[in-house]
Amino acid sequence: MEGLSRLVSESLARNGVETPLDHRRLQWSRWLRCESSFSTLLIPSKPGLYAFGQEVIAPGELPVTGGKRMLALFRISETEDLGMTLGRLFLLGVPDRERFAGGRCFVRYAVIEDVVQRRSAHSALQQWLASSAETVSGVASDLPTQSAEMEQKELSQSNIGPPAPLPSGF
Repeated sequence: MEGLSRLVSESLARNGVETPLDHRRLQWSRWLRCESSFSTLLIPSKPGLYAFGQEVIAPGELPVTGGKRMLALFRISETEDLGMTLGRLFLLGVPDRERFAGGRCFVRYAVIEDVVQRRSAHSALQQWLASSAETVSGVASDLPTQSAEMEQKELSQSNIGPPAPLPSGF
């Protein structure tokens, strides 16, 4: 199916037809609980977007929610490798490791192979997240820059370098 969508996109591009990505029609995965690194084992190693939500109302806690859980979205990011990026959540030194391991955080992802479409969708969702935060709080937010700074800090802290050389005599 991926090949077919790529062929159609290439054909449209050759003929000068631009089809902007509608970020509201992305094929998101279901919400996955972030409890341990095992939670992320089945996430594909493909480029895409991912979103984190934290449970604010447990299932059945309020009758108003109809027995459903309510999540507060707190981060939307993009990556070249969903599986690796999300698998690194539980490495030592990752700032949000304890938050994720607490069992109240969830993640979902959407595979978007085209870098231009992925960045466009990421930008649109970041703007939506910032405007939603402004609407709820009544305070102007610079959420996209905060998220990008946090993401860079997280990536720099979780980079895995080459292994140290073996001691002599090994």
